[in-house]
Amino acid sequence: MKKNYLILSLLMMNFFTVNLFSESVDSKVKALVNEKYYQELIKNEVVTIYRDDASNVLELLPESAYSEKIKANLIKKSEKNYPFTYEALYFKNKSDLLKSSNSSKNDICIDDISKVCRSVSKMQGMTYYSTTRKKEMVLYDRTYMIDGPDGDKIPDQNIGNADGQVSYCFQNDSSFGECRYKLNYYQSENEMMAVFSNIDTLGLGPFKAIYPGCMTINILVRDLGEKVLVYICCDLDSIKFPGIKGQITDSISSRMVAVYNWFVKQF
Repeated sequence: MKKNYLILSLLMMNFFTVNLFSESVDSKVKALVNEKYYQELIKNEVVTIYRDDASNVLELLPESAYSEKIKANLIKKSEKNYPFTYEALYFKNKSDLLKSSNSSKNDICIDDISKVCRSVSKMQGMTYYSTTRKKEMVLYDRTYMIDGPDGDKIPDQNIGNADGQVSYCFQNDSSFGECRYKLNYYQSENEMMAVFSNIDTLGLGPFKAIYPGCMTINILVRDLGEKVLVYICCDLDSIKFPGIKGQITDSISSRMVAVYNWFVKQF
């Protein structure tokens, strides 16, 4: 009888400890994110929104040492163009990330996240859902780091602390075509940020849609112990032409989901 009581007591203690820790992590997140979206984030582990105005408002951007950098990265919008901003916020257990990656590791640290965010070549072959073709397709059939804006292919520069690192990469996008990007990385004790800025013009069908420097992709990851908070933002200013609204909305949304899906499988 005493043995059964002891086992029950230990199970109860474990239950309350796990729940207390979970509440503690959730309370940390509550202090970081927009209250308007907190409950949805906790319930669904993801919130996504987009806007096609020039207000440059970021509703999902969490409190971070890099929040101001992301705001400063927002593209200046032209009245004659089509503006678009996509945001996604994810709140995931590290155990789920390890499971998605079929990893034998027991934990994920900020250095692991830093390495993943700089493993550009690993994006080759990643897939996305094409809304025009109604099927899953390869997004980048070629992608790798280069040793400068006009440089040659080099291995991923993903070793050591990333803070202050500036790199460049080449990607051949299934719809946008060939494009080079400037990559800026920032890393602290519990956060990692990657910024992709297009160097070349991006095509959309027969149109030259997004000029150099008119699209920025921000990836911000915060380590919260047992969980991670991931923020992805794509901000752009496109040439306006018939059908642009639907094409940009579908293309960018699908690509940002693909980036996240790629990220969670790299650990």
